[in-house]
Amino acid sequence: MKRLSFLLLAILMVFKLSAQNDSLGIESQFSTPEAWIYMDHVVKTNSFWRSQQDPLRASLERLLDHSTEHFDSIRTKLLMEDFSLVEVHVGDPVGADSTELKWLNDSTFLVDPHGWSSDLYLDEEIKLIYPEGVRQDLFVLPSDSTELSDTPAAIPDTLVLTIIDTAAIESLGIALHTYRDNQITPSLDKEGLTGVMTADRSAVNYYRPGTTWKASEESPFEIVENEYQLDSLQLALTKLLEFTSERDSTLLWVNNIFGKKTPYWLSRGDDEAYRFWVKNYNNDSITLWIGNPGPNEISLLLEEDVRINRLMKEDIHHLPEFVQMPERSLVTVAKLEPDPVFWDYNFSSAFTLNQSYLSNWTKGGESSFSTMLDMLGEATYNNSAANTKWFNSMRINFGTLSTKENGFRKNHDLFEINSKFNRNASGKIGMSASLYMKNQFAKGYNYPNDSVIVSKFLNPGSLTVGLGVEYKPFKNTSINMAPLSYKNTFVLDTAQIDQTKHGIEEGKRTLQEMGTQIVLNNKVSPYKDLTIENRLRLFSSYLNKPQNVDVDWELIMDQKINWFFTIRVNLHLIYDDDVRFPVFDSEGLPILLPDGSEKKVAKTQFKEFIGLSLQFKF
Repeated sequence: MKRLSFLLLAILMVFKLSAQNDSLGIESQFSTPEAWIYMDHVVKTNSFWRSQQDPLRASLERLLDHSTEHFDSIRTKLLMEDFSLVEVHVGDPVGADSTELKWLNDSTFLVDPHGWSSDLYLDEEIKLIYPEGVRQDLFVLPSDSTELSDTPAAIPDTLVLTIIDTAAIESLGIALHTYRDNQITPSLDKEGLTGVMTADRSAVNYYRPGTTWKASEESPFEIVENEYQLDSLQLALTKLLEFTSERDSTLLWVNNIFGKKTPYWLSRGDDEAYRFWVKNYNNDSITLWIGNPGPNEISLLLEEDVRINRLMKEDIHHLPEFVQMPERSLVTVAKLEPDPVFWDYNFSSAFTLNQSYLSNWTKGGESSFSTMLDMLGEATYNNSAANTKWFNSMRINFGTLSTKENGFRKNHDLFEINSKFNRNASGKIGMSASLYMKNQFAKGYNYPNDSVIVSKFLNPGSLTVGLGVEYKPFKNTSINMAPLSYKNTFVLDTAQIDQTKHGIEEGKRTLQEMGTQIVLNNKVSPYKDLTIENRLRLFSSYLNKPQNVDVDWELIMDQKINWFFTIRVNLHLIYDDDVRFPVFDSEGLPILLPDGSEKKVAKTQFKEFIGLSLQFKF
């Protein structure tokens, strides 16, 4: 309990010391927790010490340990030290860090966080060089035959080319740097630190700006934080020596007959007894419990009910002696196979921002701020032995738009679940079963009318299941065709939402269709750091105008700027012949049919978003 109370008090003193100036005068005094915290800070500051293995530093570390537990004879050595007599003067800049460099050639290097391996990035190619005017087929390499040949062997000259695999380096996210005219491009300077190339070009050293205080070379210290730090250290040492002198303990070494030593502290305030094994010359053991019931006292307790039985080896002369060779045979050993890993998980997210600000703009316009969060989680089960693959994904795409005139609104809202089970039938073609659900989260309005709800969670919703085949011509390209597909579009709350706006007949809640579904997914990288992803979904109903194909096409284009930021372009096009829009005349009035109803036609729905994205992938 004493040790716990002391540690809690020391933690409270950290907040007090952090608000004070570290430069303490001679008249300053330390409390016991303050002295402990200050000395711990000095011991852990590597730049303060000339040598990281200095004996004085080790002694201070033991003093810190024993000031909360026990204290031994190191006190005598520390009493002979007087840190306030060490001379402190202004010195050279402080070296804060060093980064090892890996050179690919005379001017190009990299900082490799994964560990350097020339097998990863360098390759050697041997090229034969033939003399000009000499036929290449006349050159004969020496064979392993021992027979002599009348035709002497001729070996052409060789040229060894070293090839740098920059694509492999960039795929690991490792930057390449050049060093020309004493300049590093791009710079390796860190925040608040200046990088300088070493003379042998093996590393870059970083230096901390500002005034440096150095101790004299005769002392064990090198870089100090201020002119009075050693005075403060002397005060902390004196205070802790006074505190720990009352808790001095003696280390007792208990030896057995074979010279093995067991450490044991006396007067440490521990009521527990500790086990010590007493052995004889036959290596028989018996337990001896050693305790410390009080200061300068030892209690010994021998464990009872111990009996020793020893097996003896004796010669038996009345038994016949014989020698028999054991039977030996080779045992078939099965090859060790690694445990298969069937599940693979991926998660990616992109947070996109788009902002414009106008003030006294004569051409008109409106300030706006828009955001979009696009999260995609994938779980894939792949069993190569069974030729099966089960792909599952869930995507959430939500965006908002805020303007001074219209306030806060949503402009993106998508929640979809995709599950596809494939079984390889032959090569790149396999049987496939798929499930696709499309929905949204928040309420939607047909602005500027914000009083009538046109959509909300599960209103409308779409569920499509299909059976067919999938063709995968390339690694990142797949074509899924399901001639046996069922599509159900539903609106559950027809009291608030007009289902006819979503292609459902008046008086009904669902639109059920049987038809063919074709899904194409493709992902390409035309050049470095540019990724283009296409997702195309087509559906044709067998019973309701099969020539009018429903189209749902989305294109996502990401141009990488650095490890975290990208420029994202998101295009989304939807055409559904069942979803109709009213037609207006030149005066903005709806056109009426002969029966008095509004004329409605199918139109292409299009959405576009461009902005700066912050991306994370796991």
